[in-house]
Amino acid sequence: MAQPLSPEELGRLRQLHADGHGRNEIARRLDRSVGVVTNCARRLGLDFDRSATRAAVEARQIDLADRRQRLTELYMEAAELAAVRSMGQYRIETFDNRGEFVAQLVDLPPARETKDLLQASKAASDAAERLLAVDVGDQGRENAKGLLRTLGEAMTAASRELGVDDADEYGS
Repeated sequence: MAQPLSPEELGRLRQLHADGHGRNEIARRLDRSVGVVTNCARRLGLDFDRSATRAAVEARQIDLADRRQRLTELYMEAAELAAVRSMGQYRIETFDNRGEFVAQLVDLPPARETKDLLQASKAASDAAERLLAVDVGDQGRENAKGLLRTLGEAMTAASRELGVDDADEYGS
């Protein structure tokens, strides 16, 4: 059990409170727990203004929402880029049987690369969906899910058109 504050410590608590210090700062200065400071302050009729804490928490929540929005945009850009790359020209680089470097440009990536790109696109869009779910209400969340579901269905259809379903030769 914590020792009660001495009369000197109680006087110091009153003075620090009058100077505008918060409960945590007073506890640090008195080398006491926050709980002891809180209980003693209550018995002395002292109250701590929480409006500054409330404002700081609200500001932090706004900052985090902004960061989530920026991350969502980056994830959606990454999803779009991977999906577009899965349907565009692809450079294959290898060595021939004489050990010479060979590069070839083909119309579409091989099945395995297409599959990997589409999986990367889906992972990025799923991450964006999870971030969106933090900030939107039920209706907005359902709208976002619908949008991302449509995007996923379009990517699946594109992979079928490209023959990615035949990628089993790679063991996938």
